[in-house]
Amino acid sequence: MSKILQKFLIVNLTIIFILSACRKKEFDEFYGRPENLGDPIYQQLQAKGNFTKFLDCIDKAGYKETLSAAGSWTVFAPNDEAFNTYMKENTLTEISADLASKIVRYSMIYDGEKVERLSDFFSVKGFVKNTAFRRRSVYYDFVYDGVDKDGKAIKVIDGNRNGSYLSSDFNNKSISYFLSPFMTFSSLSAADYNFFYPNSAYNGNNIGPGQLVSGQTNIIAENGVIHVVDKVLTPPLSIDQYIGQKSDYSVFKNMLDKFVTYSLNTDVSHRYEVLTGKAASVYAKTYSILLAFSPNNENYLKADANDAQSGSYSIFAPTNAAVNTYANNVLLKYWKKRGVNTLNELYVVAPDVIRDFVNSHLFTSTVWPSKFTTTVNALGDVTKRTTADVVDKQALSNGFLYGLNKAQDASVFSTVYGNVNLDPDYNIMKQALNFFNLTVPLKTPSLRYLIVMIPDATLRKMGFSYDPFFVTAPIRGDNAALRRILQTHIIPLGDRTIPNFATGSGILEASNGEYIKYDKGRLISAGTQDSVLVAKQTIPIDSTSTSPVNGVALYGKEALTYTVLNIGKHIEKYGTLPTDPYYNFFQYLNNSLMYNKTTGAITGLTEGVNYTVLVPTNAAIVLAVKAGLLPGTVATGVPNFTASDGVSVTLVNKFIQYHIINKATVVSDGQKIGEFESLLKNDGGDAAKLTVTMNTTNTLIIKDVTGATANVLLGATDRSNVLSNRAVIHQISNYLKYQF
Repeated sequence: MSKILQKFLIVNLTIIFILSACRKKEFDEFYGRPENLGDPIYQQLQAKGNFTKFLDCIDKAGYKETLSAAGSWTVFAPNDEAFNTYMKENTLTEISADLASKIVRYSMIYDGEKVERLSDFFSVKGFVKNTAFRRRSVYYDFVYDGVDKDGKAIKVIDGNRNGSYLSSDFNNKSISYFLSPFMTFSSLSAADYNFFYPNSAYNGNNIGPGQLVSGQTNIIAENGVIHVVDKVLTPPLSIDQYIGQKSDYSVFKNMLDKFVTYSLNTDVSHRYEVLTGKAASVYAKTYSILLAFSPNNENYLKADANDAQSGSYSIFAPTNAAVNTYANNVLLKYWKKRGVNTLNELYVVAPDVIRDFVNSHLFTSTVWPSKFTTTVNALGDVTKRTTADVVDKQALSNGFLYGLNKAQDASVFSTVYGNVNLDPDYNIMKQALNFFNLTVPLKTPSLRYLIVMIPDATLRKMGFSYDPFFVTAPIRGDNAALRRILQTHIIPLGDRTIPNFATGSGILEASNGEYIKYDKGRLISAGTQDSVLVAKQTIPIDSTSTSPVNGVALYGKEALTYTVLNIGKHIEKYGTLPTDPYYNFFQYLNNSLMYNKTTGAITGLTEGVNYTVLVPTNAAIVLAVKAGLLPGTVATGVPNFTASDGVSVTLVNKFIQYHIINKATVVSDGQKIGEFESLLKNDGGDAAKLTVTMNTTNTLIIKDVTGATANVLLGATDRSNVLSNRAVIHQISNYLKYQF
């Protein structure tokens, strides 16, 4: 190598060395450990001198290296004074390695967070201020000894999702805290905290049953943040674990267990063998998705990865006595006649009833003691129970538990729907109501209804049945017909009092706009009215149940059917003979081009639409002729029913059309008043209007566009409130006059 090249290399290497030294200095200054950064968590606790027992637990748990190395943890560290109190209260002379592990792992949460951040929910969209009261701890339960449904001893791991198990999730327990920012934002008070921790003082800096020690929080360490607490924190049981250990809830637990499945999990079985050196089949214990949540799931809904920070489950667990009392008085009330006397037997024949009973005690949200009246359960009900009914209260790892001395009185049982839901003699009706999505109003306590029950025997005679084998069409028979019949058996009551069905009479609008009548213990519909059998023209009411919280259930042996006749046939029924009350009106209709004499159909009326037909008396028709509104002799008022000239045809058509209210049925029930459209329209398509000015159970007055009025005749011999095909026909005292 030439001397020139040697000098060149020496110079270049010297420059590189100098530059490298400068770069290293800059690198260390930027990336090196800051001089003011505190020691790791373990070393800081060690230096303070009053955490010897907690450090001993850390050593026993094998977490010294973790808390001495790089990482990001929040540690709620109990001081020696807290340990002295804990050991005295639990009569302990030493902390075992297993207990030490629980204490340490439950005192650690992921990510180093100052107190000011703990009340914020870390969502996928960022931090949501003041909405969090929990954080995921390092602690989780692993495999434990259990028994399967046959009582066989097995190794079990709890499900970590609602309805399933995910091998990659350890089902970590959450630690709950009650800090002022969250409590204030959520309108919670000391009473909510002390309901669960009556022996702990609330100060807005509470961690479980303990408190953050004043002036000893936000201690920044190299690998996280330390908050000193005045109590030793141990992992609470889950809802599933607690109920399983409390004999007071054994009956309710037995109902929960009906929705449990044990599934062999090869991943966990292998992990168990690696960790313990013992080969075993491990089964994941999961609850059916039919339940609102899985009581052994430590995660929350997982709508957001961290949603357990801001939400938890709640369970209102009824005691054995509470379940047995409710079962005897409600759930089994009607089934006893079928020889079903226990809840186990009921589950076999009506598993949905057991499911609904269980779900009525489950809440997929946090029910705070002060929020009983505003938080709904899995069935959409607000609890009817109060804190006075609570005999046990626990803040558990995955939610709150309230032990109750009374079972929930779920709306699916206490409303008019409950009469159908719980009685096996009405199963077809129940299944059909559910299939046709007609149940929601019936089981809403604030909506008042009358329901007329249809027994299975009657529906079978009518050609209807229920067969779950046909999954998409389990209701066998004419579905459209059955739906219409069921809707006629559902009567909205609104704010009206329950009628006196035994001695009274009246007319009621069904949920589909059709009407039924009642008269001294009997019911009438358009279809029963058409029956050629006198015995079936009315349906006797066998009994009445006023126990539902939102109305009344009527029991009979027949169904309120609809008529297959067109409206014209019901007008014809009372208009064939000169002495009939509808005679003059029907004769005009019968001879008009609007009427089909064979079918009774009236042109302009559409199938499925509701109508009101207003038929003037024979005398009123005479007056209409004199007024020139109908063809006939004006001077004498003698009608000409068969006039066929263009003017006469138009007069008849307009007169009939104006006496039919379109898309609404009005009866004397005190419900509907105001302006309504008639069937008559002008050349521009605008409908001529009629106005109901008064509507009571005894009076119904109609006003036309000229201001003239007509009374609906409601006397015993009058033909008003006549039920027809989605219509009601009234006899009125006067004719109605249009102006185009």
